Amino acid sequence: MRPVEFDENELMLMAIFAEKTKQETIDTLKDTLELLEEPTENVPDEEMIEIVSTLIEKLQQIEDKYFYALEFDDYMQEMEDYDDVD
Repeated sequence: MRPVEFDENELMLMAIFAEKTKQETIDTLKDTLELLEEPTENVPDEEMIEIVSTLIEKLQQIEDKYFYALEFDDYMQEMEDYDDVD
């Protein structure tokens, strides 16, 4: 099995939706994906749907210990810094 690598967008989404366990995070992302795919008056965000789908697939491939080793603090700080600019 080749190593799973996450891009910046995937890491940012994981930081936003991270739960206590890998499976809980996957479940939350699946719920989010369902909401994104619901037909609405707005045009669906195909790029976001693709990112979330790919992220779910990647999370399902990694071992729990790898998930728990991920550091989201930098991404959360980056989001806070971005919010402070607005």
